[in-house]
Amino acid sequence: MIKKLKREDDDQRMADAMHMSSQEIWQAGLHAFAQAQEEGGKMFSMQVFEERVLRALSAIGVPTAAEVARLQARVDELSGELAALKAQQGVRSPLL
Repeated sequence: MIKKLKREDDDQRMADAMHMSSQEIWQAGLHAFAQAQEEGGKMFSMQVFEERVLRALSAIGVPTAAEVARLQARVDELSGELAALKAQQGVRSPLL
């Protein structure tokens, strides 16, 4: 009979430990979920803000970063072509 009580005690302790662990896991999951919701809300708000700013800048004619990069690439390309033409004609570039 004593062995049976001891096993029941062990089983109860194991059940209690599992219950506590599952509660801790559940609470950690809830905390992570709440943080994700909060961060997701911030990310959504930031994205909406950025879209509004981009629309406003576009409306007043400010070029996008991609447009500026394309223009810079084209200027670099044309500068190279001009330098090549000057080299063919024997013209030196002025010092800036």
